Amino acid sequence: MLGLEIFVHSVKMVLRNLKEALQISLVPALIGGAIVIALVFVFGISFEDISTETNGLPDAADPTSVLGFVLCALFVGLAIMLWIVVSWHRFVLLEEYPVGFVPIFRSDRVLAYLGRLLMLIVLGVIAMIPAMFVIGMMAQASAVVGIFVWFVAIIALSVAFYRASPILPAAAIGHSLTLSEAWRATSGASGAITLLVILSLLFQLLLQFLASLLLFVPIIGFLIVIFATMLIVPLINVSILTTIYGIYIEKRELN
Repeated sequence: MLGLEIFVHSVKMVLRNLKEALQISLVPALIGGAIVIALVFVFGISFEDISTETNGLPDAADPTSVLGFVLCALFVGLAIMLWIVVSWHRFVLLEEYPVGFVPIFRSDRVLAYLGRLLMLIVLGVIAMIPAMFVIGMMAQASAVVGIFVWFVAIIALSVAFYRASPILPAAAIGHSLTLSEAWRATSGASGAITLLVILSLLFQLLLQFLASLLLFVPIIGFLIVIFATMLIVPLINVSILTTIYGIYIEKRELN
C-alpha cells in the first residue's frame, strides 16, 4: 500500500513541522495580501461599487483597469505560491531550515520551477484535447458513461502528472532532471500513484465537508478553515510531490 504510505507520510510531514511551515508561508502570504490591496488603489478599483449585474464589474471602473488589476494580482499570487513551494521543497529535501519568518526568495529556482510547471500544464492540456472528444462522444450515447470516462481521464491525467512531477522538486533544489528521466524513475508506480490520487481526492472532499460544518462556529471555526485551506492543505499537496521525489529519485525510505 505504497500509495497510502506516501499520503500519510506527506500529512505527517506538515503536521510535525508546523513551526517551519508558518515560518515559510506566513510572511510571504501577508506580503502578497498587502501587495494585492495596494494594487486595488493603484488601479483605482472600488469594491464597494461592485455591481450585482451579471457583468460583475465595478460600475465606475475602467475595464482596462480591472483587467490590469486581475493580471497583476494573479502574477503576485503565483510568485508568492512559488516562493513558498520552493522554500518548502528545499526545507524537506536539503534540510534548509528557515531563519526568521522571511524565507530566502531564490529567483533562479522559482523561475526554473515555473518553467517546468508550465511545461507540465501545456502537456496536460494537449493530452486532454483528444480525451475531450472521446468524452463528448461517450456523453452523447450516455451521460453516465460520459461522466465515468471523464472521471477515468482525470485520474489518468493526475497519475501522469505525479509520475512526471519529480522535475518540480528537482528544479527547486537545483538538481538537473529531465522529464524522460522522471518518467523512467517512476515506471511501475502507476498503481501506487492511482491509489494516492484517489486518497487525495477523498481527503479534499472530507476537508470540504468539515469546513462547511466549522463555518457555523463563529470566528474560531472560520479561522480554522482559513488556516487549513491556506496553509495545511497546500503544503500537504506539495509534500506529496516532495515524497515522490524522495522515494523514486533519491531512493529514500519512508520512516
